[in-house]
Amino acid sequence: MVDFILSAWDSLALSQLGNFHFLRPWWLLAAVPLFVFYRLLHLSGDLFSQWRGVMNENIISSLAQTQQKSRWFNPKKLFAVFCVIATLVMAGPSWKQQATPFFVDESVLVIALDVSESMQTSDLQPSRILRAKQKINELLEARGDAKTALIVYAGSAHVAMPITRDRKMIAHFLDVLDTDLMPEKTKNQQSIIKPVAKLLAQTNSPSTLLLVTDKTDSDNVGKFKEFFNEQQHQMVVWAIAENPDSGLASSTGLSEMQLQQLDSLADAGHGNLVTFTHSSDDVQNVKRSINNNMFLGNDKSQPWYDAGYLLLFILLILQAQWFRRGWTMQW
Repeated sequence: MVDFILSAWDSLALSQLGNFHFLRPWWLLAAVPLFVFYRLLHLSGDLFSQWRGVMNENIISSLAQTQQKSRWFNPKKLFAVFCVIATLVMAGPSWKQQATPFFVDESVLVIALDVSESMQTSDLQPSRILRAKQKINELLEARGDAKTALIVYAGSAHVAMPITRDRKMIAHFLDVLDTDLMPEKTKNQQSIIKPVAKLLAQTNSPSTLLLVTDKTDSDNVGKFKEFFNEQQHQMVVWAIAENPDSGLASSTGLSEMQLQQLDSLADAGHGNLVTFTHSSDDVQNVKRSINNNMFLGNDKSQPWYDAGYLLLFILLILQAQWFRRGWTMQW
């Protein structure tokens, strides 16, 4: 039970808080009569409040015996907490969608790997290009047999692997890729637009272009914004280099200005920027961004996860308090 709750809590990422809503919001109105009932219940046990309408408060104070203060933990307060949580359970809080047995993932991940000369920089040991290939392999393993294509680019772009579910074949081609294979060592990111357009045209599902690179310039933003305008697809930029968030400072790593340029490029593609980390956090962030775009484009086939069931465990704990000796409440 504990593992189930922890796994659900881990799934509540900050990026998903914007999707938080209630599946049955009208149940929240039940809190109004419950509040009125609790208020009446509270007043029924208050002798002073019952006599205030017919007798002066000074006379009441002099005639009545001093009442002991009620304990902070008592049946009435527990009943109020129980009602609030029960109302939330019935309202059905939710922040993510879940797959169904009838849903088939037909989305495509197009990986565009930068193999220009700058990817040979050794701020990441042994080099940025080698660490990029390692990270891509981790992502392929995490995604299983999902559809994936691979593009390599420097001065020009080339399809290294068309759309396939064979991740081992992609890993095989990925292993032999290097900056020495490209005739031009410059970085022309706009060259990937045409092959990406041909690959994404083969699917009707919301898909993702994963741009694995270390830098960009402002001239690319307009072209990618024009390409992704009014599309269901997105572009996620994976910055492979030491950066302020990676944990290790480097004079040859990315500056704040370079990260801002990469972030602007990701915004142009309706996606987000993921920076390199020495742990697997960046891989999980990329995977989450891919899944979020896929789910948002398949709202009808992806039901929302009802997290109200998690609160039932709290209700059971509260309900168990009523088995305590002398634990009663006068109605």
